[in-house]
Amino acid sequence: MRTMVVGFDAQSLTGKYQTGLGVYSRNLARQMEKHPETINLKLLWPVDRKPFRKTIERLVWEQYNMVLAAIKAEVDLIHVPCFSVPKFTRIPKVVTAHDLIVLQNPKMMPPGSRWYFSKWIPGSYHTADHIIAVSNATRDDLVNRLGINPEKITVIYHGINPVFERITDPHEINRIRFKYKVPWDFFLVVGSFEPRKNIAAVIEAFAQIQDQKKSLRLLLVGRENEYQKQMRELAVKLHMEDRVLFPGYIHDNELVTLYSVANAFIFPSGAEGFGLPLLEAMSTGSPIIASNLKVFREIGGDAVSYVPVNDPVSIAREMLKMLEDTKYRAEFIRRGLGRSLNFNWDHAAEETVRVYMRVLDQRGVKL
Repeated sequence: MRTMVVGFDAQSLTGKYQTGLGVYSRNLARQMEKHPETINLKLLWPVDRKPFRKTIERLVWEQYNMVLAAIKAEVDLIHVPCFSVPKFTRIPKVVTAHDLIVLQNPKMMPPGSRWYFSKWIPGSYHTADHIIAVSNATRDDLVNRLGINPEKITVIYHGINPVFERITDPHEINRIRFKYKVPWDFFLVVGSFEPRKNIAAVIEAFAQIQDQKKSLRLLLVGRENEYQKQMRELAVKLHMEDRVLFPGYIHDNELVTLYSVANAFIFPSGAEGFGLPLLEAMSTGSPIIASNLKVFREIGGDAVSYVPVNDPVSIAREMLKMLEDTKYRAEFIRRGLGRSLNFNWDHAAEETVRVYMRVLDQRGVKL
């Protein structure tokens, strides 16, 4: 029996910064590369390994150039960890579906991207041999919104990057506090700046409690973009430009310390397919305040304090409770650390390889 050869679409690994899709692809690929006796993983890279700027560039890669690269690499199977499935090839195909958020709110994207994400990607799922869904919530959307046969879907959760473990070293904590100018008490938000993230609700909530402690701060971590500028303007409008901090993108090896010492991590999003920051926060001992989403309850269980979506009053109430009630906060830390043990990339990689083997067996590919 020979080792299976899998072509892994590496487009989400290009660029200096990676969002949740890149984190998923990177960690899954790294884990599978540790087992060459089971799988020969071939990363299929776009030319120059640069991120795509236009939808047409992505389409040409996925439907033509990636297939040519897979043929050249003599792969047994193609795994597309995000985006669309190549439709015109007989090579067995597995795709990971992260969410169908754009179907709920198509106007969140410009016309070209809107067509690609709301029409082309969902339509391409029907041509895949098998679909990996990152949560039961995403699986249910695939079945109910797209009519995908549930037998064609396997739910495999994300794992947690080992770097995300509770930091207690006082020297490292003081270094990070000094570098990012955060005092003893602060609340943390991590993620991309997008309207669906409801970051404005957290800023408005913080305005309600900021006077509880003069040193209290709100730290909003994420890359600069137009929506971030709007959030800066909101902070100025509420006279909190010195209290709301925008440090930009922070790498995991420093972000882990901020998670570890924050009074709470806040995840106010109105729509997610999984919610990787939930795992990062739980595994570092950061208590969590999150929107009452179906997928957040699936991932977070009883380790999260849930609030209604886009409700600054409720968010402020929970922030104040985390700030003042040490027993309340400690209980969520305990629950989060325990629940985080259920998620690891080694298990995700093992389940993914089982999907590959099942697809190859169904296609009659002998190894």
